[in-house]
Amino acid sequence: MKNVINNIWKHLAAAVLGLLGFASCDITGSGLIMYGEPHADFKALGTVSDEAGNPIEGIRVAISLHRHYDNTPDVIYDPNDWYENDTLFTDDKGAYLLDHSVFSAPDDVTIVFEDVDGEEHGGEFLSETVKTGVTRTKKGDKNWYGGAFEAKADVTLKKQR
Repeated sequence: MKNVINNIWKHLAAAVLGLLGFASCDITGSGLIMYGEPHADFKALGTVSDEAGNPIEGIRVAISLHRHYDNTPDVIYDPNDWYENDTLFTDDKGAYLLDHSVFSAPDDVTIVFEDVDGEEHGGEFLSETVKTGVTRTKKGDKNWYGGAFEAKADVTLKKQR
């Protein structure tokens, strides 16, 4: 008899818990429930050349993405605190390309170009820092995808004297 009562309680509890679980999935008026996180595609690209127009290979390119609070140019939020600093090197054509997903598009980008290989690849060059804006290349979907954005900077480095 005790087993019969235990089985009845188990089935009753399973039924009540099942009903409560299904009720939690009903639409509650809070709108569409989405999973994931906001993101956008970001690309930084360009070329590095010397004063004669020759491409320079092996230049270190360090990219910092900046967002501004309330469109105030003096107040910067730097998402590189969350990610590793984006550092790449130019190829044999002097080109660089950073292409990845970001949480949201930056307002502007600071790119530092630095010769770190000394005399290799055409001599020693002075460092250059460029601040550039960001252009939208693709619209978002008005949900989690914010679109595609691009920052382009072509620079000419001067040789050290």
